[in-house]
Amino acid sequence: MKFQYKPVYMLFIGILLTSLLLTACQSAAGPVPTAQPAPVEVKPTDAPAAPAATEAPTAEPVVELSPVRYGGQLYPEEYLLKGDPALFSDAGLQVEHTLFSSATEGNQALISGAVDINVASDSKTVALFSAMPDQVVIIGVVQRGDRYSTLVRPDSSYTSWYDLKGKQVGIRMGTGAEQVVRRYFEKVGDLKWEDFQWVNLKVEDSIAALTSGSIEAFTAWEPTPAIAEAQGAGKVMMSYGDIALTPVLLNTTVKYAESHRAEIVHFLAAHLAKAEMIKSDPKKSAELAAQAASAQGATVDPAAFEKIFTRVDFSLDLDETVIAALQDTANFLVSTGEIKEVPTLKWDASYLEEARKLVEGK
Repeated sequence: MKFQYKPVYMLFIGILLTSLLLTACQSAAGPVPTAQPAPVEVKPTDAPAAPAATEAPTAEPVVELSPVRYGGQLYPEEYLLKGDPALFSDAGLQVEHTLFSSATEGNQALISGAVDINVASDSKTVALFSAMPDQVVIIGVVQRGDRYSTLVRPDSSYTSWYDLKGKQVGIRMGTGAEQVVRRYFEKVGDLKWEDFQWVNLKVEDSIAALTSGSIEAFTAWEPTPAIAEAQGAGKVMMSYGDIALTPVLLNTTVKYAESHRAEIVHFLAAHLAKAEMIKSDPKKSAELAAQAASAQGATVDPAAFEKIFTRVDFSLDLDETVIAALQDTANFLVSTGEIKEVPTLKWDASYLEEARKLVEGK
């Protein structure tokens, strides 16, 4: 009986040894590759699987923007910024927007550190560079062109500066208004500053002074001339678009620019949105500006703002034409003795270029 079971026993031993040998060979050769699972179609209603930690996309860092202190002026587009605060908030920026009655006040605020960015006419921008050599940089433009006008009463017979000789004329001394009038006198050659009795007035007091008869005329920048026309308090005797380009510029300090690039870019993005609103919908822009002017104590017909928005160039382009006009202004100020020498002007258009990309990417 034992002899009959031996072959079976030996066969079992052989199979066992063969299995062990094959297993050892497979282990030495490495694991057998497994087949890739078939792709699974994910329907829109299916919840996507969470990506592995090593494959998670890197999120762009969130930039915390500091509030910007902005020293503006009583300009038409500044009223629009006041009337539509969303222009700044939509740009992701909190702005403390102060309206000064002149660029002299705005310059003093920038010099003292009370504001981070200011707006100033060409002459006051040159003055700022003279006061803070190598410490100021121009980052944009807010308007240029036919911005200044001389007004007289509607029933007045005055038609030129020659008719006003010896008369009391209102002007805000030390502003761009004074500069354009002086440049006009220089151009015609036979009018002198001393031919007139000058009354130094804040621009917001000019209309009342004209109406009361304490002055016979005044020269100011928009929107004051348009407001006077809308109220029936004055008519334009002449404007100065053909005398000088007179750009209005956005200025900041080099120190602020170096440490707050993101804030400046978003700030300019808001101004680009403002300029686009003026261009695409001057009527709505005029209504918002008129509401803001009313809140500031000035009664302005929206039609007056609409006229300004279609007449004045509010583009932000910081181009060669603007810089050339600024250089001309600086040379004029040297010729009149208001500054001793032409300061070195510094501008940087890269902030505006980056702001355009930010706006286009939205």
